[in-house]
Amino acid sequence: MPTSTFYRLPREKRQKLIDAIHQELLRVPYEEISINKIIQNANISRGSFYQYFADKNDMMQTILGDFQKRIQEISKESLREHRGDPFALVQDIFELFCRVSAHTNLYLLYQNLLAGLKIKDERIAYPPFCLHKEQDNGITSYVNVSLLDLRQSEDLYDCVEILASQLKWAVAEFFSDPDRKDEIIASFRNKIAILRRGMAPK
Repeated sequence: MPTSTFYRLPREKRQKLIDAIHQELLRVPYEEISINKIIQNANISRGSFYQYFADKNDMMQTILGDFQKRIQEISKESLREHRGDPFALVQDIFELFCRVSAHTNLYLLYQNLLAGLKIKDERIAYPPFCLHKEQDNGITSYVNVSLLDLRQSEDLYDCVEILASQLKWAVAEFFSDPDRKDEIIASFRNKIAILRRGMAPK
């Protein structure tokens, strides 16, 4: 998380830094982000940057913060609408990412962010999806547990983590290879349908 120094910045200066980060993300994929470009566009020193953020991943946590909050709201809305159905939830979130593709700048921003991400880095990979145990924020309390075959206390988190992992990979695929959009959507829907019905023969 960003340091308290970042939050103590005057609002205008803090927004200028965030805008500089967005500008850099629109320019290049995540792995090619230049801290030098960011500090140049934000008109701050390199030392100041590291007073605000521990590293590049920490910086991205901040940028994804607002989006994460919006996803949390959408998650609760989806679970209420679908009577706590976690399978419908991940499909709703995936469809939201698909709709982003209609907004050029927003699409490019997330394409550059997600296409080059080391997906194993859970600090970056999970925040946009808000289904991980450490990022619960009350989301799982909206889940209708009668829709899941839960046999021990940790099963709920394990179930939603499995769903989140499928969502994570589908979104990463979608942004890294948009020409396969229809194929990726169909594959994701099929995987969620398989998880819903279970893989063991009845």
